[in-house]
Amino acid sequence: MGLSGEAWATLLVPTFLGILTMLLYGYWDRITGKEYYVDDEILAYDEDLMEQLKEEGKA
Repeated sequence: MGLSGEAWATLLVPTFLGILTMLLYGYWDRITGKEYYVDDEILAYDEDLMEQLKEEGKA
């Protein structure tokens, strides 16, 4: 007893969307050309953060 077309679509469409989302999330740095800078207190784009710190005189 096989699955109907609707059943296959119900199984495969969310699976493909989930895989696509994971790939997009995994390669987001390469897609945008920016890298994330992470420390204990913040999560920000590295370039933007460094520019901001230079302006404030902290770097």
